[in-house]
Amino acid sequence: MPIPRQAPPARLRFRLMGPVEFHDGVQWRGIGSAKQRALLAMLLLKADQVVSLEQLVAELWDDNPPASASGLVAGYAWRLRRALNDRDSRVLTTRSPGYRLVVAAETIDIGECERLIRQAHADLAAGLPDAAVEGFDAALALWRGAPLADVRPTPLVMAEVARLEETRIATVEARIGAELELGRHSMLLPELKVLVSQHPLRERLHAHLMTALYRDGQQAVALGAYRDLRRLLVDELGIEPSESLRDLEQRILRNDPALRLHHPGARPPVRVVTPSPPASRFPADPVALHGRAAELGRLVKGVRSGRPGVVQGLAGAGKTALAVRAAHELAAEHPGGSVFVPMGGGTPDGPAEAARAVRVLAEALGLSSPTGDHPASGWSTLLTGRRVLVVLDDVATAAQVRVLGPMPVGCALIVTSRSGMTTLDGATRVSVGSLDADDALDMLRYHLGAEVVDAEPEAARTLVERCDALPLALRIAAARLATRQNWSLAAFAARLADPAARLDALVCESMSIRDCLAGAVRVLTRYGDGDGVALRALRLLSRLDRGLVSVSNLAALSGQPMAAAEVAAERLVDAGLAEALPDGRYRIPELVRAHVRELGRSPECDQVVALRGQHSPTTARPRR
Repeated sequence: MPIPRQAPPARLRFRLMGPVEFHDGVQWRGIGSAKQRALLAMLLLKADQVVSLEQLVAELWDDNPPASASGLVAGYAWRLRRALNDRDSRVLTTRSPGYRLVVAAETIDIGECERLIRQAHADLAAGLPDAAVEGFDAALALWRGAPLADVRPTPLVMAEVARLEETRIATVEARIGAELELGRHSMLLPELKVLVSQHPLRERLHAHLMTALYRDGQQAVALGAYRDLRRLLVDELGIEPSESLRDLEQRILRNDPALRLHHPGARPPVRVVTPSPPASRFPADPVALHGRAAELGRLVKGVRSGRPGVVQGLAGAGKTALAVRAAHELAAEHPGGSVFVPMGGGTPDGPAEAARAVRVLAEALGLSSPTGDHPASGWSTLLTGRRVLVVLDDVATAAQVRVLGPMPVGCALIVTSRSGMTTLDGATRVSVGSLDADDALDMLRYHLGAEVVDAEPEAARTLVERCDALPLALRIAAARLATRQNWSLAAFAARLADPAARLDALVCESMSIRDCLAGAVRVLTRYGDGDGVALRALRLLSRLDRGLVSVSNLAALSGQPMAAAEVAAERLVDAGLAEALPDGRYRIPELVRAHVRELGRSPECDQVVALRGQHSPTTARPRR
């Protein structure tokens, strides 16, 4: 006999794609008790189904439920009804052999998200990429962080989180595919590069990146992206790329004209859609940002107050991730869009010119690039009258920002840089370095699973130490371990035992600690070390295996006056190669020292030092 359905109060809505919340008709509210919250989450995941008491007990207490478990569940259900104002039990009903939450799928954010995704795919199939992008964006906007973020990770919860994460990245892939049809390849490139580094084995993202690069006139780079993926798949998994990806490579090789954009009108839409104002493409929200809550709060508060935000710190410490997370948190306050501008401070080609930043902004906003000699004029023209948030990533010097002029009223700015941008007036600055050990372990748990990390606690701590607790190094280590499930944490940590081998081991597709540190050295030699003193001091410290150093130590080791030694140490901090500690000392991560020792064996480094002064002191005993 079918169970009769009673309609719940229309005012109740629920959110699971982030912390668990319900809307009482006036505001969104959370559930204070962890057990009540978990009970609500489980019933929502099986909405309009009877969930047995046995399953609820198993989810709430694993294999060790208390003797009074059934009574406790009844108490949680009673208090949950009171929180939902469901005093007549019309929403949370008792049905043998357990409980049933009588709610429609569309009242839960997961159901609404799936509806929007289905409609967007239908629009795409109908030849309406504009409408599809709008639908995919609306679906993605429902994510408020990690799904079920405040619910204990039980088997049911973990399975649903994994499914939702797969849904999210598949939706991002579909949205990017629709945007490629609209000719937005150039503005998609920064986001695609970040996504490929975060999901190195997803071939569809690689196909989108190759297509965008090819359409942007970067045929050789597109082919290089394919070679990087093939090397990863062959080396790590022993397989070749899919047939469709191999076919795309061949089409790029022969300059297949069909890869170019369709001419306008080549595929007429079934119905006319009035396009909404273009939304800029922006890197995906790094929902798992470990150990940065205080810095995130300070940055968001400062930007909300109208100040520019500056994120500074060590190379590989996650400056960009923090800036992007803050931008996503502030997105609702900037309906004109969020724009990500790579400034290239540490790239081989050097920092981006201000004029290029103006062009990127114009393209992201879907506007024509203003004409004029001074970039500040174009910058102001594009932003005035809009409420836009701009992230300038990898800024080398404050001059790169100052030349663009002040941000117009209503707009916001976040800058990432290895240095503190001390001449950028009125900024809110946050500094990031290595993670605390516990936060670093949480990061490994997030990417590898708590059961994997907690099964080898000593090996996990060793791995954290050998990665200098740097988020980028930990992310690469986790990515490599995820693709080799037969590797133990202890085995991989052993691969990192020799500092000279770590830089080779900490590479995964487009993510590379060596490349990151090379960018920091470029910043040092280009802008902060005109006389070579800091680089010579760094080479000396790397050969002496000095991780912690005071100014007096450095002065004695290098034969420099105290003032010169302090200047050299501060230059290393401004390049992202050292961390200033509260006790006045400086810490140079082992990965930095390994990279500098590697450079010290190359003629190129000797030439750089020779051009800026004398070679490193010969009194130092080299590291063996």
